[in-house]
Amino acid sequence: MAEIAIASPDDVRQIQRRRSLDDLSIRLSLQAVERNGVWVARDEGEVIGIAVARDSQDERFVGDLFVEPSYRDAGIGASMIEAAFGSRDDAGRAMLVGTGDAAALTLALRFRMAPNEVLLRFAGAIPREEELAKMAAGDYRFEVAAVDAAMHAGALNELDRQARGTIRAGEHEEFARNATGHAFFLGGESIGYAYVWPDGHLGPMACAAEAYLVQILAYALVTMQRKYSATWCTALVPGSNRRIARAALRAGLRIEESFLLAHDSFIGEMSTYVAYHRMLL
Repeated sequence: MAEIAIASPDDVRQIQRRRSLDDLSIRLSLQAVERNGVWVARDEGEVIGIAVARDSQDERFVGDLFVEPSYRDAGIGASMIEAAFGSRDDAGRAMLVGTGDAAALTLALRFRMAPNEVLLRFAGAIPREEELAKMAAGDYRFEVAAVDAAMHAGALNELDRQARGTIRAGEHEEFARNATGHAFFLGGESIGYAYVWPDGHLGPMACAAEAYLVQILAYALVTMQRKYSATWCTALVPGSNRRIARAALRAGLRIEESFLLAHDSFIGEMSTYVAYHRMLL
């Protein structure tokens, strides 16, 4: 019978590299290890399964669950999920599963998490600046400032509570250190934020209303081009965020992956949200 345990960095490197995950996914997994947020299954010392979780104020989110194919249908995934959620039973539960992964979806339902949001990973070449200028030519003239996690804490928390359903204050400090983040204001009132990353990832991004989304998306993509000389981008877009999904398709981006978000509590008004990565929703 497999042993379920808190993961070590070596455990994570062993299995995530064997799965041929990209460098970002491995790095996010290792960051979760530092917070005691990764569980592994071992069989005679060999790592055969992994569950990667991340905490916010009100929620524990499992963004990666994997069991080696030859060990499936033996209850190992259920044991890892039970360990992950059982260690923080005061929080809401959320889990991301591949749209074609019937076993993971069954597991989510067993643990009282119901899927009600599709997440689509868009990727492709960043449009030319003249195309982005058309996207940015909306009705609003925002005031823009670099995100300061301390100074803007109240506004960031309110936007996260509305769009994501939970507060993630510590993460904004991390984002601001490693990415370029902008806070957007209209008439002095906070209406959104967006981060862009050196490797072409966009997000997280949250807005107070859907009407602001496309203009802020255009601003973010221009920032990515100018700051990082990026030519390619990717973003994880909730299916309910129809404005961003349509704008991404018009800009020539294409859907490369899809997931289902299952949860047991309020996850926010995700029609005004764009996520960063499947392990850091």
